Amino acid sequence: MYEVRLWLSKRGRIRFVSHLDMFRLMTRAVRRANIPLWYTEGFNPHPYISFLLALSLGVEGEKEPVDVRITDDAVTPEEVRDRLNASLPEGLFVEAATKPVMKPSEITWGEYLVTYDPSEMNADSLKEALDSGALETEKSGKHGGRKVMKKVNVSECIHSWSLEETEDALRLKVVLPAGSVMNLNPQQLTDAVNAYLGTSAAPLRAVRLRLLNADLEEFR
Repeated sequence: MYEVRLWLSKRGRIRFVSHLDMFRLMTRAVRRANIPLWYTEGFNPHPYISFLLALSLGVEGEKEPVDVRITDDAVTPEEVRDRLNASLPEGLFVEAATKPVMKPSEITWGEYLVTYDPSEMNADSLKEALDSGALETEKSGKHGGRKVMKKVNVSECIHSWSLEETEDALRLKVVLPAGSVMNLNPQQLTDAVNAYLGTSAAPLRAVRLRLLNADLEEFR
């Protein structure tokens, strides 16, 4: 038995499939592809499929890591990739299958590309908001075992950003917290910008390009 890290791209309409439904979808695809996956033990065994960091609903992903365990050493990672790709629906594709190098706990940052309509989000205003140091949003959290809404200083969470403007698109590349300690997604960033500017812009598209560790090395 050995472990394989699948690098999954999630594009188009399938970005609206929830994390839980993605697990079900992958489980069915693995069965159709006849891949010899290791199953958990116990009363209700299920195939070991671990999405290392869930994507927010509506966000696309270019290199999403999914760990699986293969019970037959004769089946190569490349064969796992090819079998799965023949069974996955449109919008999902396994770009590569490799041996895991880093631990999931090392995931610290996510690099995103967020595209806005220039008629809804002005480039100079967006720059002002990102430079303001005053961006805030609310995130659900826990206090004394109860779920509560907590204010988060978004400006302090942003590691870096760059902006590219064309005639029909305003593209923001930004590195945001991701992982077990802190997560911030493009919609929460947009909400904070809208609150600061008094606007109501929505991203045309948001893509997680890759995950990074604490030293900003690409997660492998």
